[in-house]
Amino acid sequence: MPLWPVIVGMIFTQLVVIILASLMLWLSYIGLANIIVLNNEKECLEVVDVVNNHWYNETRTKIALKINEVKEKSNFIEAVYIDSGFGVTSIVPTLEGIFTEAQQKKLNENGVVRFLNPEKKVVLHNPALLDDEKSRDYVFNQRKIIKTFFPYAILNSRELSRWASNEIFRFHIISIYRTQYPGINVCIKHRYIMNSFHCGFIFSVSVFVILLIVVSLVYEISKLVSAISERRAVNRIITTDKITGGYNKEYFMQKAEKEICKNHKQYAVVQLRLEKYRNYCTAYGLKQGEMLLEEINNSLVNLLAKKEYVAHIEKSDFALFLNYFEKDSLTVRVRNMMNVLRERRGSQHLTFSAGICPVSSRTEDIEGILACAGVAVPHFLKMQDEIVWFNDSMKEAQVWERRIEDDMEKALENREFQVYLQPKYSTKKEVLSAAEALVRWIHPSLGFISPGQFIPLFEKNGFILQLDDYMLTEISKLQANWASQGRKLVPISVNISRAHFAEENLAEHISSIVDEFNVPHEFIELELTESAFFDDKNVLLSTVRKLKASGFKVSMDDFGAGYSSLNSLKELPLDIIKLDAEFFRSVDDIQRSNLIVSDTISLAKKLGMQIVAEGIETREQVDFLAKQDCDLIQGFYFSKPLPVEEFEKCAYPGKS
Repeated sequence: MPLWPVIVGMIFTQLVVIILASLMLWLSYIGLANIIVLNNEKECLEVVDVVNNHWYNETRTKIALKINEVKEKSNFIEAVYIDSGFGVTSIVPTLEGIFTEAQQKKLNENGVVRFLNPEKKVVLHNPALLDDEKSRDYVFNQRKIIKTFFPYAILNSRELSRWASNEIFRFHIISIYRTQYPGINVCIKHRYIMNSFHCGFIFSVSVFVILLIVVSLVYEISKLVSAISERRAVNRIITTDKITGGYNKEYFMQKAEKEICKNHKQYAVVQLRLEKYRNYCTAYGLKQGEMLLEEINNSLVNLLAKKEYVAHIEKSDFALFLNYFEKDSLTVRVRNMMNVLRERRGSQHLTFSAGICPVSSRTEDIEGILACAGVAVPHFLKMQDEIVWFNDSMKEAQVWERRIEDDMEKALENREFQVYLQPKYSTKKEVLSAAEALVRWIHPSLGFISPGQFIPLFEKNGFILQLDDYMLTEISKLQANWASQGRKLVPISVNISRAHFAEENLAEHISSIVDEFNVPHEFIELELTESAFFDDKNVLLSTVRKLKASGFKVSMDDFGAGYSSLNSLKELPLDIIKLDAEFFRSVDDIQRSNLIVSDTISLAKKLGMQIVAEGIETREQVDFLAKQDCDLIQGFYFSKPLPVEEFEKCAYPGKS
């Protein structure tokens, strides 16, 4: 928020005030002069009348005597000159160059023309004020009078002060009057000295003008101070992190970007993360956690050199803008920072991780560099502390994610997401009894994209919600189409993401999609993962109960892959559990694994649940599960995931 508009406005306003105040003072001075001149116009006209009445009737001596009588009665007339054809400028040389043809024309039209202070110098001759030895004529212009007399003589002599003020506060007017005789003009020199009233008036106006300028200046300065204070307050708000009191992310990027553009040094952006911050807050409280972040920020500030910056950017992450010469030296420096931070809280074990991304060019986007540093932060620590530099493989992964995110909306519109169905076979009769809906992305330029490449990204950016709705709609449409053809429907399970189960109105939302195609709810199975159990349990339980009340079957996918499977089995009123494929992969102790599977199936049966075993690839596994009374088997032994057309051939043989 720049201050220059306020300063420019202040200067402009002040100039306007000074100009208006000066104009007021000047108009007051001119107005006062006009009043003085007009008040003494009568005496001047008396002189003109003497000439008009006696020029050809009296001698010049008598005319001069009559004029002298008028002068003696006047306090202002200094001299009277009569132009009888020789020209005024020859009589009064100071008018030379001033009394122009335009002035002559004005005289002929108005009968009078005046000149204010036509003399450039004022002659001061007052020997009474000085010693006889020093008596002499002084020639000063008005500025020099002030400069010479005021600092020295006037402070020491009241009489001299009075005399100098008379010389300063006076003005001369030469008035030329046209008489009734052609070629005869009367030139009168007036010398006006302001009296106490006039001086008081001018002084009052001057004081008022000065006060006006001062008040205006004080007001503008107060506005400037207020603007500076306001901007500082706003800057503190928009640049300060609320938790640490240091820089926030936006201001950090501004400072770093300016520094990159100005200097040619080698810089890197570090994203430093305090690991297990949530656990720390759980143990010590949120307030203590925020105090720890503030302490870390202050410690990092003290460890920085000039033109290096730090900011708290999110959760327990800090961004560092550092200057470096070699990668190894910067790695050592960051590790030393971690050690210093840990030593500040010696009684508490703190663990840090960091991602580092170098600044490769002066035009590079600092936000992109920070994002790369964030990508480099290790997600799983192998050691106490870990520092990772951003590399090309990470960049390729980032470019891939960017490409996926750019294309996902268009892919949904263009129906690039294809439905695949993996059959589920009964263990007793080994017939197709159900299926699971799986999504495959057939990209127009990239070709087949594995779900493992885009599902985790969709879960992270939230697009998984739209994909869930798309798959549920496609399966409902498919079931409705089969029903209209008179085909026997089998239940098809649809995966519902963990993010979806966090919504309180999920049951109503699912029902509205399925009911649009009039599909019986018992043919739509909804799969949730065990990880959903770690979110809001109350919302999850409420949603599951609503779905079951609406006739949907609810299953838990990947049962046994988590750490709280039995607890979730106790809490959730599930219809089906799917044993994770890891149960059936090669293990060192097959008997131990089979014992766990057998007991899990037995427990689920006692709870009234169906059992689906996924990832089954051998005949031995099928026979074992049949003996354990497992309900359904899903895996490559029977079938891989199939496109809809191929699934129809398996599910409805002999029908086109």
